[in-house]
Amino acid sequence: MKKKNKFIMIGAALGAITLFTATAFAYSPNTEGYDAFKSVLKANHASGAAIESATFNGNFSVTVDGQSVLKADGLAKMGEAGGEHNVSGDFDFTLMGVERNASLYNSGDDKVFLVDRTHDLHYQVINLNDEHAGDYREWSNEEFQDRPMNKAEEALLDFMVGDLKDNFSVANLADGSKTITVDISKEDIPLPIRLLMDAASAEERVGRAHAPEAHAGWEQLRQLPFFQGLEGIDLEAQMPELTKDVAIEHVRLQMTVDANNEVQSVQGELEVSGKDKAGVTHRVEMEGAGDVSGINATMPNAYDPAGKPVEMIDAATFDDRS
Repeated sequence: MKKKNKFIMIGAALGAITLFTATAFAYSPNTEGYDAFKSVLKANHASGAAIESATFNGNFSVTVDGQSVLKADGLAKMGEAGGEHNVSGDFDFTLMGVERNASLYNSGDDKVFLVDRTHDLHYQVINLNDEHAGDYREWSNEEFQDRPMNKAEEALLDFMVGDLKDNFSVANLADGSKTITVDISKEDIPLPIRLLMDAASAEERVGRAHAPEAHAGWEQLRQLPFFQGLEGIDLEAQMPELTKDVAIEHVRLQMTVDANNEVQSVQGELEVSGKDKAGVTHRVEMEGAGDVSGINATMPNAYDPAGKPVEMIDAATFDDRS
């Protein structure tokens, strides 16, 4: 089962994003934290026991100029039964003060149940076969190559990190696990990264200008009670587009691994500043965290439709659903 491996890859990707720099080779005598981080990337996770089930828990928040825009958290249980993948999950979010709660249940027989816990409404998605599942099913069945970092990749990482090795620290715990932290302030981020931020911001603006119109199916989904009350929120006003002087103010990544260098949890913080079209300066803060537990000891929750009014959503005729 590849779910745990995907979690590890996400943590490694977050680390790579925070570390990239074009500074020259530079070595520091205090590299214990950085060496611990590399040990996680160099570990051969594929040699461990197969992951048949696990529980994933995560949260994410966005704050703009000190005002909370989004808070979200979720818990997913994944497991195998009879060769089939089963999933259950709960997710909750508050968007500009509007709270919503929902649950999802998916069994190996392609039955998908959605529960709007805010309004106590139940839905079953039928005919969700390969044709109508689209990119999601294609991604979920994707095979990822799980291998340790090789020497060439290690040398490239050392080059990219440069003097930022000093920004790593590690705390060794009594049970053999350890917590690795990298903390980077604005002063530590070199000029090439700032130039990359400007380039990325410009590319995003071009992408928004050429973004396709919303699919008709989305307009239909917006009519469901779950989305009522959200349509009046002007996200563009709450999330101003930063067009000038975009800069990373602070980056922090914390990773906890067990004695075998298996990732158990990841926490990240990113603070960005910049000016909008009117020249007004804004500060955007994003925080997220995720952890994995219950490895090979998780049983996904099963949905019981008995006695509940369940509305059918036919994926085969979704575009025609009123």
